Amino acid sequence: MPTIDTLHELLKHELKDLYSAETQLIEALPKMVDAATNGNLRNALDKHLEVTKTQKERLDKIQQLLGEEKAAPEKKGFFANLFRSNEGEEHCKAMEGLIKEGNSLLGEDMAPEVTDAAIIAAAQKIEHYEISSYGTARAYALQLNLNDVAKLLETTLNEEYDADISLTELALSNVNLAAETEEQSFAKSAKKANPKTVAKTAKKANTKAPSKAVKKAAAKKSLPKKAALKKVKAAVKKSSPKKSVKRKTVKR
Repeated sequence: MPTIDTLHELLKHELKDLYSAETQLIEALPKMVDAATNGNLRNALDKHLEVTKTQKERLDKIQQLLGEEKAAPEKKGFFANLFRSNEGEEHCKAMEGLIKEGNSLLGEDMAPEVTDAAIIAAAQKIEHYEISSYGTARAYALQLNLNDVAKLLETTLNEEYDADISLTELALSNVNLAAETEEQSFAKSAKKANPKTVAKTAKKANTKAPSKAVKKAAAKKSLPKKAALKKVKAAVKKSSPKKSVKRKTVKR
């Protein structure tokens, strides 16, 4: 890897990192679209996917302005021609981490409305990273008097701002509210199915006084025992010897 000892080289390094980031994002966005259930959110993500493809092409144009080697016709952009991967020489670890975090969150067991809110959060983290990166690259270009490059970067930067604002409006208009409503509904259902509540109800039912029907049935069940006891007593009485000897009185 060449030494970065000038601002011009640092700008090229930043642009390569952005190229990798956009390549990874183009692969990740369709998964977010599939996971989303809110129609407006799906449309917003679809739209940004197309914008992201244009931004990647814009980076190719910036490369040409910087005098880099042109891409071969069969390759997807000049960075793919210069290096082995279609991402370019640099692999953006920051974007990789953001995408992994988003995929991990989407792997959780969530209600559809909550999933939509989570997708917006993941997408906005990505937007904020890109806003920072494109803003930095634009500042370098301005400092180097690369006005055409700065103008192209500013176009992309404004698109990232627009995407972030669009996601915020979606979250505040109905997505977050739908997620909150779903959470409240889930909490009520969980409370009804709470094991403690069920056990308490069962205990209460077990401590109730027996009904008249239950008492009557129990009395009938105990009758055979009482009858048998009477028979035993009668038999004992019959078999016991009578006192036939009378006490003699002694006369004096």
